Amino acid sequence: MTDIKSEKQKMTYIQSALKAGLSAKAASVYVGLLEAGSAISPKAIILRTGLHRQYVYDALKELQERGLVSTTGKDRSIKYQASNPDKLVQEVEKKRIDTLDGVQSLMQLYDTSPAGVVEVIRGARAVIEGEFKMLEEAKDGDFLDIIGGAGMHWVELFDGRVAEWEALRKEKNVKLRYIGSGEDVQHNKEKSPIENESRAIPGIADVVNVSIRPDSVSFNFYVPEVMSVRVKNTAAVESQRALFEVLWKAAS
Repeated sequence: MTDIKSEKQKMTYIQSALKAGLSAKAASVYVGLLEAGSAISPKAIILRTGLHRQYVYDALKELQERGLVSTTGKDRSIKYQASNPDKLVQEVEKKRIDTLDGVQSLMQLYDTSPAGVVEVIRGARAVIEGEFKMLEEAKDGDFLDIIGGAGMHWVELFDGRVAEWEALRKEKNVKLRYIGSGEDVQHNKEKSPIENESRAIPGIADVVNVSIRPDSVSFNFYVPEVMSVRVKNTAAVESQRALFEVLWKAAS
């Protein structure tokens, strides 16, 4: 049985849940169960998380499939309890190992998807030009939400063109929000010429930046090579932005 004792601990579990690849809804329900510290009913979960009834049941199904919850009772008396959060650590490590495999899967999707749905951009120069092109094509007042961690890699990559990028962003009036590690958030607030809202999540993985725009989601990798995988899909945008909002509320 695990009982969350502090907001810091709660945020740590949210981070682990999301890094493990859980949906935003499943992460919220899992942390709610950890907060409860004992088995509780679906109704109690709904009240605790504030999620719609169907979202809670969808999340519980996802958590059961991942082995992250156990149940007692049955039918109307069924109750759910979070499994030991140490399992999340194992899930996160597996997710880290699978990162490059995920890139390969996206590459395979690119090979079989309709033209324009998935775009793979390789190399520093091509990635930089692709970022500028997306800004040029942005509509006035669009948003750009970034789940960072590898933000300093971006700074190094765009060295010498950061001011140019920022001028174009201001011209397009694109609202920028950024979630990252303490280091890059501190850089954003104290040194960066880019105006933005930044919040920190300590220990966020330095693997990939996820850039969420109204019409696409870009997964930007910097090691072992510079590469961007852009997915133009409404469902992808909605799911990644929901994830961003959960992190945004948890970040400081």
